[in-house]
Amino acid sequence: MIDSTLKNANILIVDDQQANIDILVGLLELKGYTNIKTITDSRLAVSSFKEFKPDLLLLDLMMPYLNGFQVMEQLGELVPAGVYFPILVLTADITTEAKLRALGSGAKDFLTKPLDLIEVDLRIKNMLLSRFLHQQVQNENQILDGIVKERTLELEKTIVQLSSAKDKAEEMNRVKSYFFANMSHELRTPLISIIGFADLLKKEITNKEHLELVNYIAEGGRRLNETVSGILDLTNLETEQSFLMLKPANLVEEINRKIPSFRQMTQHKNLFLKTDLADKYLESYLDSELFGKALYHLVNNAIKFTNEGGILIALNLAQKYNRDWAVIRIIDTGTGIPKENLGKIFQAFRQSSEGLNREHEGTGLGLTITKKIIDLMKGFIEVESEIGKGSIFSIWLPTALDESKIQSRVESERREVKIKPPTNQDAALLQILLVEDNSANRILIKRMLEPAAKVTEAENGITGISIASQKLFDLILMDINLGFGIDGIETMNRIRKIQGYTNVPIIALTAYAMPGDRKTFLEKGFDEYINKPFLMHELLALTKTVLKKEIFCK
Repeated sequence: MIDSTLKNANILIVDDQQANIDILVGLLELKGYTNIKTITDSRLAVSSFKEFKPDLLLLDLMMPYLNGFQVMEQLGELVPAGVYFPILVLTADITTEAKLRALGSGAKDFLTKPLDLIEVDLRIKNMLLSRFLHQQVQNENQILDGIVKERTLELEKTIVQLSSAKDKAEEMNRVKSYFFANMSHELRTPLISIIGFADLLKKEITNKEHLELVNYIAEGGRRLNETVSGILDLTNLETEQSFLMLKPANLVEEINRKIPSFRQMTQHKNLFLKTDLADKYLESYLDSELFGKALYHLVNNAIKFTNEGGILIALNLAQKYNRDWAVIRIIDTGTGIPKENLGKIFQAFRQSSEGLNREHEGTGLGLTITKKIIDLMKGFIEVESEIGKGSIFSIWLPTALDESKIQSRVESERREVKIKPPTNQDAALLQILLVEDNSANRILIKRMLEPAAKVTEAENGITGISIASQKLFDLILMDINLGFGIDGIETMNRIRKIQGYTNVPIIALTAYAMPGDRKTFLEKGFDEYINKPFLMHELLALTKTVLKKEIFCK
């Protein structure tokens, strides 16, 4: 019944590119959806919404006349308070800024182009199901229990599908990494001879014509070596946390360590290189080697596109999203980037100037590598550019918290977050603290555990410590990678120091699934470990084992 209801849902697509619409319509029709309306002129979105009364909106962001943000603003005035209306943003804008702004403007989900149609299908199905459930809750409260159970089953099926897809993707990545490792060896071995002998010949040849030919060989070898290194770096970054080594580091020292090599690069083009490193004590959690690569790619890119003037590297402290950030800006006086190309410059093998008439050499991997590195360090990149005036690439990294800052934030959270006394019904339940930064994961885990347990949520380590200091819980479920601030390991260690928590079980919930990870987390002080994704029965069984008693009846 639910499936047939979903297939009859009204789906409105707003995208200025007919090719994109054709792909989405083809997918929806293939999956059995029957009521689809499309428009390429965003000015018609409001009238179409009133006439068609859609259950789901698939919305592009970058469109003429009205962009996606303006469309959401207009529709927000038409959707009654308390009504769940799902908007799935499908866009080529891959910046964190766009994602946060879209989700803050009313979008329920956000995917970037090029699209994975399997993922689009699952997201559409889940969003329509959420729409259906909200309507059922409003109209038929008496069948709420049945809907929740059916929704849980759907989520478990989705997890099984995602788990299978994850396993296949990991296998493909292993094969790809093995292939690139072999290719790297086969390419680098002859390059050693090409570059090395060319360098020796430059020192021995006196004939100008022959020397010019040797220089061409050396330059060709250099470019090929950069290409091979870029592809290998990109491949290695896809293993993400498996090799990442984040430690508190002084940003001024890290930047100054690279300045001499940057100065040589600018001198070749007679460009100036200046620094404005205002905060001498600003620190962030870095992998020093990877940070150096990210900075190199941005500076090298700035030099490549600058023919007059020069480069300024600036560092300062800034506030954004209610926290402190270290901001490194690479400012050039170069050619600038057209606004329509800003969305693609971080995509692999893409450049602002492309095709047979492209203006600059390179593989188009530098900015892709840089973005992946900064993402791994929990930061993001912003770009400002104007044709003829230059560009500003800004790296935003969360500042490292020292002991005084951590204590200050815990005290602040304790004043703001007050734990309500449990009701008589809640007091009889198992009390669980869930520390997890992903809101979807918190909803899922809470549904897995309730109503047999009372789950209190914390979205970061600081909040988790604050809540634990106000109430003694029976069990703590701790994510490891908590985004900003302190990680799950430090949060666990600090909670252990709170009176009463010495023997309270703490389970690590994490996407770290490499061989040896379980042993590592147990050695660090966790009572148990479960890697994501996991099924409900797996979490309940582990919880039962840790608590050494039967408490769940699901």
